[in-house]
Amino acid sequence: MYKKIIVLFLPLYLCSGSFFYGQITEWEIFDESNSLLPNNTIRCLLVDRTNALWIGTDHGLAHLSNGTWEIFNSTNSGLTDDYIRALAVDENNDIWIGTTLGGLLKFNGSTWQSFNTLNSNIPDNFIRAISIDTAGNKWIGTVEGLTMFDDTNWQTWTIANSGIFSNNITSIGIDSQNNKYIGTINGGLIYIVNGILQNYTILNAGVPDNSVAAVQIDELGKPWYASPAQGLFTDTGNQTWLLQNSSNSGLASNSLTTMIIDDSQNFYLGTHQNGLSVKTYNSLWENYTVSNSGIPENHILSLAKDSNNYIWIGTYSKGLVRLLEGQLDLKHVQKDKKIEVYPNPAQSTDQLNFNRILIQPTIQIFTTEGKLISSKNYDENISNAVLPILNRGNYIIKIIEGDKIENIHFVIF
Repeated sequence: MYKKIIVLFLPLYLCSGSFFYGQITEWEIFDESNSLLPNNTIRCLLVDRTNALWIGTDHGLAHLSNGTWEIFNSTNSGLTDDYIRALAVDENNDIWIGTTLGGLLKFNGSTWQSFNTLNSNIPDNFIRAISIDTAGNKWIGTVEGLTMFDDTNWQTWTIANSGIFSNNITSIGIDSQNNKYIGTINGGLIYIVNGILQNYTILNAGVPDNSVAAVQIDELGKPWYASPAQGLFTDTGNQTWLLQNSSNSGLASNSLTTMIIDDSQNFYLGTHQNGLSVKTYNSLWENYTVSNSGIPENHILSLAKDSNNYIWIGTYSKGLVRLLEGQLDLKHVQKDKKIEVYPNPAQSTDQLNFNRILIQPTIQIFTTEGKLISSKNYDENISNAVLPILNRGNYIIKIIEGDKIENIHFVIF
């Protein structure tokens, strides 16, 4: 019923003799010709609480569970618009659906509830993003502002009433503390942290791009942003930006369209014309395109990952792809991966950032004469650390990860 392509990647060896990886990657392609998929343009994907997949297309909503398809559209259901742009699932496994013309819908498996500009206070019927916080509030990005719905009341933020710089909201990330990190088109970033709204742009905060296609939160609570023009970036703290692009990393393209971060802290990045880029948990890169893999198209619109470790890929015109990726054996590469710290030189009040996640490290700071100044054991994985107050001068930071030890020279000015 569908195309299956199996690609065998043979083991590769680094110059040092370390084993890189050996894996089998299996691609399965679902499209209009070989499945019940209603349309080959896959705008959004969602894995619900039963591990079923919901697929938003330009011709309705598809539900795929244990190999069984169910299709919802404006002629056979309560769906008011067939152009689906956003999906979210709440704690009751109700599905929230954003459309281009029909506003917001809630589907509980049997009944539909519609929210639009005629029957609610939603600011526009074109919905780009939906996220749900731990209190059950629905945060909705429209082309005419950001709105929050608590199942009774609506609160809306626009240029006119809140001073945000764009009403065109593309993406919403929510961390475990219910802080919101919001991407826009041409308006920079909107933060709502501890209830306080702040705007960050290229001009006032040095943000790498004023437009963002996707926002994801990593295990450390850091927001990551997929830019349509500048690549991948994150706020490492106090609006200090770390940018990864095609010139300084293995990212295939700076034109990103979508992103997910899985539980292992692997990044999956969809690009506009360069396929799928994968950044592994320890900052190794892989790129999948039409020319080197079973992916049928290089224009990626949406991504999701289910509990069976399948990665679901929505393309612009070639349907849905299911990728089963073999386990990467990266232990030796992890040991050979050089750790870098920044900023370096640093001020005494700076947070020290690392170029990859450190696995439960011990961090010690020494003078260049060998005097130990501080030592701290971390029982969690970290990507940054707060320095003790240090005088101007040269120092050595020792990082211990299991049996790996690395010494790095840094300067306080």
